[in-house]
Amino acid sequence: MTSKNYHSESWKSLLKVRDDLLQKTGTIDVAKTVLQSCVRNGKFSLSLAYEQLRDKERTVRWGKTVWNRAVLPKHSVIMTLALQGKLATVDHLNKKGMMIVNRCVLCKAALESHSHLFFKCPYSATLWQSLMLWMKVLGRTNSLKQEIAWISNRHARRHWKTSWYLGCMHTLVYCLWEERNFRIFRGSEHDVAYLLRRVQYIVCVRLFHVSYASEEKEFLDYLNA
Repeated sequence: MTSKNYHSESWKSLLKVRDDLLQKTGTIDVAKTVLQSCVRNGKFSLSLAYEQLRDKERTVRWGKTVWNRAVLPKHSVIMTLALQGKLATVDHLNKKGMMIVNRCVLCKAALESHSHLFFKCPYSATLWQSLMLWMKVLGRTNSLKQEIAWISNRHARRHWKTSWYLGCMHTLVYCLWEERNFRIFRGSEHDVAYLLRRVQYIVCVRLFHVSYASEEKEFLDYLNA
């Protein structure tokens, strides 16, 4: 059967899944074998069928670092897009044919790009350096990908300091992108001191939410040392 215009959307979707399966397997006999492998205890498993049909991409090293319980999910989304270079920065939009004047709205001095925003822009670099001083971390770079690679190597160490670092980095990336959009679409802007306090507040609230009482005390003692 082929898909017709008068068919329901559900039926069209089923026919498309069938066509995708045949395209992946090549023959009806192989397709039947694949479907039979999705049966568990006499019942057809949709989750197993989904795993058979979906395109499996290469696992990135920073996956578990970005999607971490110490980080708010919406912050992880923006971080993922930033690392993949898929945020709608001006240089990205220009490549798609949109004629937009390219100027960073944060520093008003350079071209806007992912590498500039995170963290080569003087505005974002000052914030990141201030957060590192707050965390008492010295000698770090101003490259988002290098920072993610550095913390990914230490991700196995489940410690409140790792959660603190991850929270600061993710929250800053989210707040920078939010501040950038506020300036473009709302015409409002905030100084470095305001954004620094906001990031610190969000990070502390999240860290206290996911950590144990002993870790909270150690964290506060570390801040007051």
